[in-house]
Amino acid sequence: MTPWVEAAIAKYGWIAVGLTFGLAAKYALLIKRGVKVKAWLVVADILLLPMVALIAFWLVKQAGVDGEGAALLTAGATVGADRIVKLYTDRFLRQADAMMMETVVQRKAALREEVQTELSAERTLNDIATGKRPIDV
Repeated sequence: MTPWVEAAIAKYGWIAVGLTFGLAAKYALLIKRGVKVKAWLVVADILLLPMVALIAFWLVKQAGVDGEGAALLTAGATVGADRIVKLYTDRFLRQADAMMMETVVQRKAALREEVQTELSAERTLNDIATGKRPIDV
């Protein structure tokens, strides 16, 4: 084995172990809750795995742990990543809904103002035509 590969295994090996055990634990918890594990769920988790690895690497670096501690932190991050992604997704959707509702309220106000201006102009023309209001010059 080349020194570069050995260095990568020494530095990231425990994180890979933690990712593997964490993913297995996550699916075990899902199966225990009665959730049917489908292929799309596995694909989605595999696509999330690099992000979880970055988070886990940062946690391990900040905590200053090596070996089994790094694997344990990584496994915890892997199991908890689903909840974190759901939390941020829900937060994003709430903010998007709030922004959309604000836009809807602003547009409704602009439409009401435009309709009111139109009705007022129509009433003024009607009043002028019937002689209730003099023509302003």
